[in-house]
Amino acid sequence: MDSGPAAIAIVGGGASGALVAAHLLRRPSSPFHIVLVERAGRVGEGIAYSTSSKCHLLNVPARSMSAFEDDPGHFVRWLASRGLPAAADDFVPRTFYGRYLRETLWPRVADGTPSPPLGGVFAGVVDLSSGPQGPELVLDNGHTIAAKVVVLSTGMLMRQFPASLSGATTHPRCITDPWAHGALAGIPPSATVTLLGSGLTAIDVLLALQESGHRGPVHAISRHGLLPRAHRTAPQGREVLEPPCRDLEGSEVRSLLHQARQMMKGAGAGGADWRDLVDALRPEVPRLWSGLSGDEQLRFRRHLERLWNVYRHRMAPPVAQAVDELQNSGIFFVHAGEVDAVEDVGAALHLQVKLRARARPYAWKTDWLVNCTGPGPHIFERGQPLMDALLARGLVRPGPIGMGVGTDERGRVLDAQGQPSPWLWAVGPLRQGQLLESTAVPEIRVQARDIALDINRSLVDLGTGSSDAPAGACRGLEAQPPTAQLLAS
Repeated sequence: MDSGPAAIAIVGGGASGALVAAHLLRRPSSPFHIVLVERAGRVGEGIAYSTSSKCHLLNVPARSMSAFEDDPGHFVRWLASRGLPAAADDFVPRTFYGRYLRETLWPRVADGTPSPPLGGVFAGVVDLSSGPQGPELVLDNGHTIAAKVVVLSTGMLMRQFPASLSGATTHPRCITDPWAHGALAGIPPSATVTLLGSGLTAIDVLLALQESGHRGPVHAISRHGLLPRAHRTAPQGREVLEPPCRDLEGSEVRSLLHQARQMMKGAGAGGADWRDLVDALRPEVPRLWSGLSGDEQLRFRRHLERLWNVYRHRMAPPVAQAVDELQNSGIFFVHAGEVDAVEDVGAALHLQVKLRARARPYAWKTDWLVNCTGPGPHIFERGQPLMDALLARGLVRPGPIGMGVGTDERGRVLDAQGQPSPWLWAVGPLRQGQLLESTAVPEIRVQARDIALDINRSLVDLGTGSSDAPAGACRGLEAQPPTAQLLAS
């Protein structure tokens, strides 16, 4: 079946895509129909919110997780309306957030009233071309979707094992993607587990193992051996630090670091701590990042990025307490070092490990190895069909220092010649190269708002859209309205 074109196609139905759709639907005067294309068949989740574990908490307080910046209590009110009361400063289970986004998109499905002009197509996009009638998406099931504008919101991509551990990719006791369904289910409770990485992904895996009754030792190995820091339950001094952070400027990473340290010295006397400084810096990061040369951006990634992430991407206080207890009880251990090789020796794996605490590499015995290096920004390194096709067509270019895709300040994707597309936008983690800070809801919801406004202006200029238009433009399939399965918690 060939229906008329959807006005807007959003590629990726995780948090980024759902937030764009939510802001588009928030404008009741907008007549434009939307189709949200999601490979996994679950809207609003992505990597971050796909977990069903109640021990996996948001690492941001509920007050900061509203889909709408101008309505900061929206998420907290939704929790209360669903019998999940939470204070604004509470850190709630992440599984609630995917449900919140779905019900924000389709709030009236439960009572049987008509849904808004939004449909879902559950398939992967493998190609995207621009023809006389506008862009056309090619799906992995052979069908196509015609549209007037497209938003790329494909989110974060899990890193593979490092090249030195390429042999571990197919080993049955080496888990490449801990978020794959049932990935950890085969690990026996008494097994020794080694986590490659010590960031938030490693913490999630540790807590998931404990929740399932795991009692064997768990070791985390990372280059710096640093765990994420903990949130403070009652932030105090951000307001004091915001003005000097707005005045912060410089073209060298070392200079910016020195200025930040001097600010902290002055503010510390007034009760502020490093958390307040990091939070006050966040809105300024895109401006400061864009003021650095490519060499300085690479210098930041080599020398300071891990330290920034440790302080920036913090653990919820209950999570930090649980991790402390596991360390104090002799179950969880963190090591600074690198894994150079892995060998299968009988019933165990032998890792070739270089630890800072030891002068020479040595054999590390473990039963299981889990990749916890987390998602990465280099989306053109993994052979993704859609990104490879866009690159080959000259419709995109890599972002600064190879991170994400190139965009302008409005989120419009830059083509091979560096020109902004009139019909293609990117949102969320795909914009890390331009913004650096582009993976958390407080930043993404602002992008979603601005992109929604830009798209509406573009479609009005094109004279596109009708309240009588179909919800999808799918040759061979129809865009689906929300279903009970899609909205399930």
